[in-house]
Amino acid sequence: MHTPFGKTNISLPFLGYQNISNALAASALSFALKIPLKKIKTGLLETPIISRRLESIILKPNKILIDDTYNSNVSSMISAIKVLEKMPGYKILVTGDMAELGEKSTLYHKMIGNTANLSNINKIFSIGNMSHEITKIFDNGKHFFNKRNLSEYLKKIVCKEKKITILIKGSRSAKMEEVVEDLIKESKKKC
Repeated sequence: MHTPFGKTNISLPFLGYQNISNALAASALSFALKIPLKKIKTGLLETPIISRRLESIILKPNKILIDDTYNSNVSSMISAIKVLEKMPGYKILVTGDMAELGEKSTLYHKMIGNTANLSNINKIFSIGNMSHEITKIFDNGKHFFNKRNLSEYLKKIVCKEKKITILIKGSRSAKMEEVVEDLIKESKKKC
């Protein structure tokens, strides 16, 4: 970070480019309040990661689960796709419905499928009426009708792939954290 008061290197402990903008905004406010650069850096590095917001969980060596089940909307789904693109290994996006999008909900879900087609994501798995629109459009999508089948399918892929990143996202009403919790529990078992 280059400032009128000096410069410093900062590696944020968060995933996602949107967190760079957040850090810069917080830094600008801090500079306006005349907080020293060293304290700003410490504050940014010690900011806690909010549970279920692009929270990275190591299931096993080379097997990463990103829990982004806090909530979902169009812009946060696009941000999640961008994060997943940069992650190592076989990449899977698991999505529940984006809620409260009004009468354009179908259009927005299709837009996410098109956006994902432009990425290097390997697979998208969906669950929910509207998220089915994502996997209908995505070239390598699969829709599930219950979370149990989805979790079972994911467990097999986690065991099969040597290096994998799975990002799980959906609105609160989709309760996608249930899939996250199931994968964490299963990761303690041998494949």
